[in-house]
Amino acid sequence: MVVKFVFIFTILIFISKWNTAQNNFFDEIHLMDYQRMLQLKEDSTRIIDNSFLIRSTSSFQHIQNRLNSKPKNIIKSLMIGYDFQNNSLLPQSMNDGLMYPSRGWQERYSIGINFQLGILDINYQPEKLVVQNIPQEYYAGNPEDGNFMFKYFGMVANNIDHFRQFGFERIDTTSFGQSRIGIKTKFLTFGYATENIWWGPGRINSLIFTNNAGGFRHYYLNSVDPIKTNIGNFEFSAISGTLDTTRFTDIDQELLNVCQPCKVFKNLDQRKIDAITVNWRPKWVPNLYLGYAFSRQYYANTKNDYDQTYSFFSKDRTQQIIGSMMFRFSLPKDHAEFYGEFGLPDEAAYPWKFFKDKNPRTGFIFGANKLFLIGKGRSYLNLNLEFTQLQLMNPENIFYLGSPFVGGQANSWYLNKNIKQGWSNNGQLIGAAIGPGSNGQSFNLSWHKGYNRIGIVIERIAHNNDFYFSVYYSPNSESGYGYYNRYWVDINKKVLLQFMPIKNLLLSASFSNTNAMNYRWIRIEDGSLYDEPSKFSDKFNQQFQLSIKYLLHAVIK
Repeated sequence: MVVKFVFIFTILIFISKWNTAQNNFFDEIHLMDYQRMLQLKEDSTRIIDNSFLIRSTSSFQHIQNRLNSKPKNIIKSLMIGYDFQNNSLLPQSMNDGLMYPSRGWQERYSIGINFQLGILDINYQPEKLVVQNIPQEYYAGNPEDGNFMFKYFGMVANNIDHFRQFGFERIDTTSFGQSRIGIKTKFLTFGYATENIWWGPGRINSLIFTNNAGGFRHYYLNSVDPIKTNIGNFEFSAISGTLDTTRFTDIDQELLNVCQPCKVFKNLDQRKIDAITVNWRPKWVPNLYLGYAFSRQYYANTKNDYDQTYSFFSKDRTQQIIGSMMFRFSLPKDHAEFYGEFGLPDEAAYPWKFFKDKNPRTGFIFGANKLFLIGKGRSYLNLNLEFTQLQLMNPENIFYLGSPFVGGQANSWYLNKNIKQGWSNNGQLIGAAIGPGSNGQSFNLSWHKGYNRIGIVIERIAHNNDFYFSVYYSPNSESGYGYYNRYWVDINKKVLLQFMPIKNLLLSASFSNTNAMNYRWIRIEDGSLYDEPSKFSDKFNQQFQLSIKYLLHAVIK
């Protein structure tokens, strides 16, 4: 059996040399999906009682330690990891942490050891990244609209760092990765970390924090296990950290520089970020998890009109905030779950705000997970559906009233007129990977047996429809809109193979095709019908991913 697996794996690697979505790497946040599936598969035993609304390397390791048959060992976890990714043409990148959106190949190496001595908890897990970073195709915007790029920068690029390429040279960098040092007691843990965090129930997207960018430096105060009270169980996490401002600039910046009055200089002051999330499992509905999250970022050294530095609790400082409410409802007898998250940009997401304002900018994520047990449950089929909407529902939030042709307002999710880097860390989004103004739908079907997995993924992403409407709005048409054939939509199709040939060694490989229709909202006519694809503006990408990981105590029941 092992020989067959190695043979198939070798074939996949060979194919990648010739052919060069959501990633298939073995980072700890994605590995928590297996703990989550174990909870759904054996929920009646309450072997795992976590909400999975808070995920990180530390959360994964703590649950693994509870499942470990030798919990008193000082060394709690030992790992060695290697990840490889190659894009043939487009910078496809989602939820891959430190890795960059880039064309060509990139490699990530990591090694980690977690040990606990008394209340001292240390995880040293640095990451080294090497990126080929092949230059991408020249992009000049819509040739039929000389102001297209000015509108794009005015609405989007000037209000967020969300790049499609980072310079033109090979990138070679090392970070502390998923490291932390702290104090861990029975109920609380406190310390300093650079690890990625994920808040929310979504498996593909989440509104506030994901591992789409590299982790940022932060202090943390977290619950360890769910805290039991007379009204139910509680989990919480609070962080205070520093975001990195990238040394790179947008590679399309020169297209804006021809108009000097249009050029925007971003404040490069240090950015701070604070956030808190609290989750509750009511005693009366034991399979329901409810959560609330609030976060803000701000420039560290801004001063008020009296030349005084703002305090931590100042409410009148310039900042960007995001709030969300979330739920996860499991059906243990049916081995299924439903989950959702909905939130507001630039708002604390109190329940009444979704109804008080006649024009809220609500974003949401909804999903469902179902396990179909096979035989005695040693293996199962997993069906996952997830839908995300970040597109603003009301055009009043996009346009300048009375001036529909000057471009759109920076009101979309993750954009900010005051914090010009937007919701980003080192030039990549720290929220939902699909990006501002976008919508996504995904279908995932896979067979599982422990960590062994064979699956297919189909995903549709409509990129930044807010910007699309701002540049293709046509008030003189009968429908009120024009050019419905210029949406930028990606269709991703992926197959993956994942297995554990020997104890604690995890291997995976995946191959995906992306059909990017009207790439970057451009259609160049080729004589085809109005609503047919154009060979001049549609792009195609093939992506191969390979992940190898040795993980002590990796076995899942």
